[in-house]
Amino acid sequence: MNAPKTKFRIWAQGATDKAGHRSYLSKLLPHMQACVDPEFEVEFHTTTPSVTTVHALSEFRFSREVIRNAIRAEREHYDVFFMNHFQDVGLYEARASVQIPVLGLGETSLLHACTLGRRLGLLAINHAFITTHADQVLRYGLQQRVAGIRAVNATMADWMEAFESPEKKAELEQVFVREARHLMDMGADVIVPTGGIPMMLFGDAGANVDGAPIVNGVTVVVKAAEMAVKLRRLGAPATSRVPHSGFALPDEKTLGEFLNHG
Repeated sequence: MNAPKTKFRIWAQGATDKAGHRSYLSKLLPHMQACVDPEFEVEFHTTTPSVTTVHALSEFRFSREVIRNAIRAEREHYDVFFMNHFQDVGLYEARASVQIPVLGLGETSLLHACTLGRRLGLLAINHAFITTHADQVLRYGLQQRVAGIRAVNATMADWMEAFESPEKKAELEQVFVREARHLMDMGADVIVPTGGIPMMLFGDAGANVDGAPIVNGVTVVVKAAEMAVKLRRLGAPATSRVPHSGFALPDEKTLGEFLNHG
């Protein structure tokens, strides 16, 4: 007889690595551990080389990592998989590859943010991601719920420094608040930082800009992962597998070709 399961396992997939993003991870990982309920355990997995360049090829490379690790997570008996990367690259493909729930930081954050107000303002960590986030808004059908997308003009080095330097954090926060107010002038009443990095810098409990809540999607996606497991145990419907959903599971030949040659 199998022993009863003592912990439900969450695979959290980051696009970061332990060296280049050390200062960020030093805040992110304790926060994730503080979020999980006692019957869950979250295990954060890094990516080496990490996504350090703002380019479509870097995102494409990480999407492959997401899909392969979602498959690995299921085979190693994790109960749920999520990527801690707002762009959600590989999300639909990973969801179509495994039976366990698969969540993305971007989709989960945006859908939750819709429960907090009428219109969302997205604030990116780099101007180059504005087009990507606009594509996400279309993919998730949120055109009427998003007031606008703006960005903080900062480098990855700037963001990492902000976790260690109060002066640098204050400098970036000043830009963040300025851009958030521009979004509010466009009609936003909820601010969504589009990445775990600004979420952990500016999304502390109760954080807001002039009354507009700042969504910490890291907290949201951890709790959503727990809820996905609990709902599945209650018999709630799982991912649609009808062919036109795009989430039909692969046959063994398709899966094998991807794992061996993809």
